[in-house]
Amino acid sequence: MKRCMLLFVNSIKSKETERLYKYNLDRFLKWAKIKDYDDLLKLSDDRLQILLEDYLFYLKKRVSPNSIAPMLAPIELFLIVNDKEYKFKKLRKMYPAVVKKTGSAAYTTEDIQQMLCIAKKRRTRALLLFMASTGARIGVFENLKLKHLVEMPNGSKGVLFYEGTNEEYWGFLTPESSIALNDYVEERRRDGENLTADSPVFRSTYQLGSLPAEPLSLYGAKGIIRRLVSDSIDRKKTGKRYDKQADHGFRKRFNTILKLNNSVNSNVAEKLMGHKNGLDGVYLVPTKEQCFEEFKKAIDDLTIDDAARKKNEIERLEKKISSQEKETVRIVTKYVSKSENRIRKILAATGNPPQYQWMKNYRA
Repeated sequence: MKRCMLLFVNSIKSKETERLYKYNLDRFLKWAKIKDYDDLLKLSDDRLQILLEDYLFYLKKRVSPNSIAPMLAPIELFLIVNDKEYKFKKLRKMYPAVVKKTGSAAYTTEDIQQMLCIAKKRRTRALLLFMASTGARIGVFENLKLKHLVEMPNGSKGVLFYEGTNEEYWGFLTPESSIALNDYVEERRRDGENLTADSPVFRSTYQLGSLPAEPLSLYGAKGIIRRLVSDSIDRKKTGKRYDKQADHGFRKRFNTILKLNNSVNSNVAEKLMGHKNGLDGVYLVPTKEQCFEEFKKAIDDLTIDDAARKKNEIERLEKKISSQEKETVRIVTKYVSKSENRIRKILAATGNPPQYQWMKNYRA
């Protein structure tokens, strides 16, 4: 790799950002008819400035105003790390005003029910319910392994996202989502996969399960979701964007459900989204168990299947009844115990006369 690109790549934090930045940098070179990266650096300052300005004018006629800054950012970074003179401040003055973004709507529970109706594969169903339950970003799957899953009470699971990074946080699977994931993992085991702690939670498509497992890629996950969405629900389109984003619609639904639930601590809700807001983002460090206590309050609303939701309600009522029965037994036992103590005192004080014989029978 040439040094100019080595500097460029090493200034980028994530692989996904690196891929996007390189794509947009190459797009600029192709438009400018420049053969390689070194040739870009050899341009005179004046020639480079004219090229950048003309490219901006070109983009303003063809792409959304909101897309221009992200498309020019890689070029700016490449020039900065290679000590190339430019006038980006002047260029930014000519950026168009950003417009209100479409795609802000969240999926409804009915939307996801329709997706599940046509989702026949276990992996697809597990993926859909995983997204609905955690509200995770679509890019989490490439580094997510079975060792990042832990069992939680009531048939739920905990998921440790971005382990060992500054972005690390806990998410959770509803009982419904946990069952779907268990079914998918068991299918892989039956197909001959040697599952270990380092096996991917979601793997790429395979002919033979015994082949080494490759994690589901970002584009693989996006492809699954987009095919389902396009085949199952109607979305309104404005320009090039839909009112409900294919993968981010799950995240918006998750956020909406937690924020509208007044019993859920809003700061912990942010943690469950992987957000870091203000001082609470730094100093508030709830435990996995504390996060789960807040998540539990939203399980019913996050559950997709109506039957599963009713099952959760029935189990909760049964536990409540059982708890009430235990409390009744405790109160009765306490009352009987006090009564027995009184009987003993009476018998001891009266020398066990015949008229109190019934007390002995009561004790028996």
